[in-house]
Amino acid sequence: MSELLRIEALSVRFALRTGWLRPERHVQAVSDVSLYVRRGETLAVVGESGSGKTSLARAVVGLAPAWRGQIHFDGRDVLGGDRTALRRLRREVQMVFQDPFGSLDPRLSVQDIVAEPLRIHRTHDASAQRKRVLELLDQVGLPAAAAQRYPHQFSGGQRQRIAIARALAPQPQLIIADEPLSALDVSIQSQVMNLMSELRARLGLSYLLVSHDFAAVHHLADRIAVMYLGRIVETAPVDDLFHAPAHPYTAALLASVPRVGNGKRRPGSALRGELPSPVNPPPGCAFHPRCPRAAERCRVEAPLPLALSAGRSVACHFPLGPAEAGAAP
Repeated sequence: MSELLRIEALSVRFALRTGWLRPERHVQAVSDVSLYVRRGETLAVVGESGSGKTSLARAVVGLAPAWRGQIHFDGRDVLGGDRTALRRLRREVQMVFQDPFGSLDPRLSVQDIVAEPLRIHRTHDASAQRKRVLELLDQVGLPAAAAQRYPHQFSGGQRQRIAIARALAPQPQLIIADEPLSALDVSIQSQVMNLMSELRARLGLSYLLVSHDFAAVHHLADRIAVMYLGRIVETAPVDDLFHAPAHPYTAALLASVPRVGNGKRRPGSALRGELPSPVNPPPGCAFHPRCPRAAERCRVEAPLPLALSAGRSVACHFPLGPAEAGAAP
């Protein structure tokens, strides 16, 4: 499969408001991240809250400021392109947001919500828009009568289906899904996961999936990128990462996943401490204050990505071997 999206050394930071006499300070949300998404592939980005996953996803579509780095979509430079190229990107890359209760305008009917990208990109006239909306509602499993109703008349799962239909409207190549299941009841999550899988197979979509739900990631993803404090610490095919994580942080995340009938956690499996502040990150490896394997080198030298095999890398001075990692749930 050829590459559809490539991100190289991307950094995203946000200025902090300070007083007149204080120097300007920044929150480094994303630091020198490089990754790629192939055509027809789902790449999941996982990590704790505050690790920079959403900032990374938003930077791809221009909703977060890219401080430095490069983003290429379908071979085109996104950050350095002209307005025509940016407009085309916004048609070919669509986003599904975390909260289906807040991402849909309550004043608009479903017909107007789903047709909005078609009006913005001027791809259909009024008659064709109505026809296209009905096709999209059918694709996401909603009846034609839903087009005349309003968001408050639907459940959370139905609202997320509407949001997916809106994202599909301009026929994108890539959908960025930012925690698309976290606001839904557990009983509904599997339905939306199955819908996303079906749409990917039917339409040839690629996904960049932001999630902390390892069950969803295991079901939907082909590869996983693990983020910690704005950096990618491990990338691997999904089965390789679940069965033999190479980074201590990845192993701790997987060990924290509840297992039915497993009883108590293994001693030492829980992460120690809290995620450090991105305003004042630790020197060296950012994970060293919480890492049971940390040595003096980790405190002074930031690790570079180390290729372990084709499609697999880890940024750690002392990565786990297969026997140490064990089997994840």
